[in-house]
This record gives sequence, C-alpha cells and structure tokens, in this order.
Amino acid sequence: MPASGRPFVLALGLCLLAALLVFLDRQGLITPARQTLQQMIAPVAQRLTALRDGAGDLATAPRGAAALEARIAALERENGALRNQLIRLEQARVENEFLRQQLAIQRAQPWTLLGAEVTVRSPDAGRRVLTIARGSREGVRPGMAVIGQLPGTPAALVGIVEAAGPHAAEVLLITDIASQVSGRVMHQGRAEVGLVQGQWQRGSRLQLGQIARSLPIAPGDPVVTAGLTAALNLPFDLAAIPADIPIGSVEQVRVAEQYQLAELRPYVDPDQVRYVWVILSQDD
Repeated sequence: MPASGRPFVLALGLCLLAALLVFLDRQGLITPARQTLQQMIAPVAQRLTALRDGAGDLATAPRGAAALEARIAALERENGALRNQLIRLEQARVENEFLRQQLAIQRAQPWTLLGAEVTVRSPDAGRRVLTIARGSREGVRPGMAVIGQLPGTPAALVGIVEAAGPHAAEVLLITDIASQVSGRVMHQGRAEVGLVQGQWQRGSRLQLGQIARSLPIAPGDPVVTAGLTAALNLPFDLAAIPADIPIGSVEQVRVAEQYQLAELRPYVDPDQVRYVWVILSQDD
C-alpha cells in the first residue's frame, strides 16, 4: 500500500473498532471486562494518590528544628485562645441564664433586683452566714432582703444583709437562730401575722410563732413576709424587707398557751443557692 494511503486506512480501522466497541457496550458484553480492569487498576491508583499527598505534605512541611518549634508554639497559642473563648462563652451562657431568671422575677414582683454570686459560706457551724460578691458600691445596705430560686421553686427569701463592705456583703440566712422576720400565714382567705425565726441550730429549719389560736392554720398553708420587721427593734435595720416575699409552707402545727407554733419548710433551701438577688427597692 502506498504510504499516502496508510493514515486513511488506520483512521478507518479505528472508526470501525470504535463502532464495534460501542455496539458491544450497548449489548452489555464489555461491562464485565471493564469492571475487572477497574478492580485491577484501583489499588495502583490509590497508591499513586497516597504518594502524591505525601509528597505535597513533605513539600509544605516546615524545615529544621527551629521551624518545628515555631509551628508548635503557634499551635499552642491558638489552642490557648480557643480555650479562653470557650470559657468566655460558658460564662456568658451562665450569666444569661441568671438574667432570664431575674427578668422573670421582676415581671411577677414590683422589685428592683441586684444579682450576686455566692462566694463564701461561713465555716462556723454556729452561724448560718454567706458572703455575696456585691456591696455598698452597688447599693447594698444592711437590712435588705436577699432572695434565691431553685428549679421548681418560687423566688423566696433566703436571708437578710447583715453587713456590707464596698464590694462584698454578709447575709444572715433565715435558718439561723438569730434571724427574725415578720411573716403572714394565709389559710382559706384569712391571714394572721406572726414571727418567723430560724431554728437550724435546734435541729430544724424555721418556726412561725405568735399566731393567735383563732386562726386554724394547717399543713401546706403558705407563709410570706409581712413587711413589719422594722417594728421588731432588732440590732440592725430591717425596714427594707418588703411584704409578700414567699418564705415557706407550714409542715406541723402545735399549740403553746394562747398561741400556735408552726414548723415551716422554706421554699428555697439557703444552703443550696449559688446565686441570689438583693431586693434594692420595691416599686410603689
């Protein structure tokens, strides 16, 4: 065959071969052979890909001990920054939760509140006192009521500010035997004012006394502040304690001469609170 005709014959042959392969593929005769070929080639292709990735990592890796140390230091700084960010986010989440509680309380009550974290609890078993991280610079004064709230409980009285420094204050818990607050017990539409005193050192929580026998109080009756504590002539001013702060509920009742005495269970256990609110004032 002349040399000038060979390219034409070669092109024609390739076209015929391509047409044959297309025909066989449509008939499904080439599929098994193609799958077998792919299975044979796949391990080789994976190995080549791994070699390529390894070569790329090697090319971009830092050179020398000094470069490695610099890279490690940079990663440690980045790790530290991320940890600090996580801590700040967690702090913000906790603060937002306390703020939501405060807003819910202020919607239900006419109080101006100041949130405070409990920082120290008195190690003295003879007194029930805690320290909060708010003081006179934030408007805290002796005699102000301190409330707390636990899951499933109302916002209730847990103590009274006993002393205030510039940035911290001591709170006498209502369970301490030195704590005395005027309280109002309510029973079937009637109410009677008495004195709520702490009984923790005597083996119990609270006691409501000086209740006239004419009011038949019963277990489950609610007790709130009466707002008359300033008239008790106690060692420190308690005029800032507003009325209608929940205190607890009656558990047991007994008669003592012409009065009734009731054992109370506080709505909020003062020993369990980790965050409290000081009632700075009450809206008229």
